[in-house]
Amino acid sequence: MSIPSLRTDEEITSVYNRYVDTVYRIALMILKCRAEAEDVTSTVFIKLITAEISFASDEHLKAWLIVTAQNTCKDVLKSRWFSKRIDYDSIEEPSYFPKAREIWEEIVALDEKYKMPIYLHYYEGYKTEEIAKMLKVNHATVRTRLRTAKKKLKLLLGFGEEEAPHEPKRYC
Repeated sequence: MSIPSLRTDEEITSVYNRYVDTVYRIALMILKCRAEAEDVTSTVFIKLITAEISFASDEHLKAWLIVTAQNTCKDVLKSRWFSKRIDYDSIEEPSYFPKAREIWEEIVALDEKYKMPIYLHYYEGYKTEEIAKMLKVNHATVRTRLRTAKKKLKLLLGFGEEEAPHEPKRYC
């Protein structure tokens, strides 16, 4: 049985190649299980193939994929058969500085309300206004959650004021 699609194979392949890593990382961050993250990633792209929606821009498409991944993960977490286990060996993190794995583990361990804004802002480069629209919360709430999450991460990672990595000021 074939799945009806509004998009060509080339379009789907192009979108998949551009955004599969983003969708997978979001799923892995939320579910903490490689196999479940792979399943969610597949499900999100199947939803894209069958969705009767046209996107105004690439940013609109990317935002749709992120929100769909997040919602699909929530559905998995609600299901009866999902066991809450943490498989840290399967978590993939950037390795461009020595504490990358430790930082990634602490981000994944944050409360849901802090985890997604941190990921979207620092890993995907979204502005706080864009995150607020995706998560359907107030812009100020996103900024507060980012600030609180950064403080929590600094404490959990044992950074003193003089040791904390300095980041350029971002004006949102």
